[in-house]
Amino acid sequence: MLTILPLNEENIGCFNQPDARFLASDRIQLRFTRKGFLPDYIPMNAVEWRTVKPFPMEPETLLADARYVCYFAFSDGRCVGQCVARTGEHRLCELLDVRADSRYRRQGVATALLNAVVAWASDGGFAGLRAETTDELPVSCQFLERYSFMLGGVDMLWHAADAGQAGRLPAMRESVLTFYKFF
Repeated sequence: MLTILPLNEENIGCFNQPDARFLASDRIQLRFTRKGFLPDYIPMNAVEWRTVKPFPMEPETLLADARYVCYFAFSDGRCVGQCVARTGEHRLCELLDVRADSRYRRQGVATALLNAVVAWASDGGFAGLRAETTDELPVSCQFLERYSFMLGGVDMLWHAADAGQAGRLPAMRESVLTFYKFF
């Protein structure tokens, strides 16, 4: 049975514990239509494991700041997912991190975590959610689309000054994709 709990002093050690690896089998190709940007998912020649970096804040900071919320998903007492959000601009809640342990994918973990954030945001009077990801993370894009997020923007220059991306050709750098869900 899956249990969703907010970050607290008792479970603070669970922060960044879920295994954030995922299999990437698609790449994203964006096309522009009358309705805006639409992602197409093109199969890659070879499937590869990718790892999402740990969330870059300390859990004590999240716990102390009322603008942030963090939820954990537990299955049989084991932490199998994490979700972090914060209050944002324009009455939008910013979804900063959603991760489900690789052994518990496609079992509703990320959806349950996102449901908790949606409840927190709607109770707080927010108009919706905003989430950023990159075209290097097709799994997150597909998840957001399944949860009825809409692709609202593409930023191809965000990583231009990033040392890890600067060596790539401009067309090969990561693009930031911004998704929105309004209540």
